[in-house]
Amino acid sequence: MSADILTDLERGDEDCVLRFADGAAFKLSYLSIRCRCQCAKCKPRQENEHRLLEFEEEVARLRVEKPRAEPVGRYGIRFDWPSGCSSGIHSFRHLRSVAEELGSAI
Repeated sequence: MSADILTDLERGDEDCVLRFADGAAFKLSYLSIRCRCQCAKCKPRQENEHRLLEFEEEVARLRVEKPRAEPVGRYGIRFDWPSGCSSGIHSFRHLRSVAEELGSAI
């Protein structure tokens, strides 16, 4: 079983806990997930450090809201953000990468 397979998503109001098949678990803010959105509109805004910083600042000014989460096949989750983007599909592998980079292991 791949370590990148998400086995549980425990959702809070401002963050979530992601549990993976290898037993690893991370607490990750919705802000972090949103700042790493892979949709065609958001991803180009992360192409270099300067643009990413501007994008993160813009997203941080939005009200933190709990998104709807919808499974996409057996490989990802689509988050529907009340204040904007809802077209990005976050693969389990991508979520694992974001969790390792910006989350905290629990």
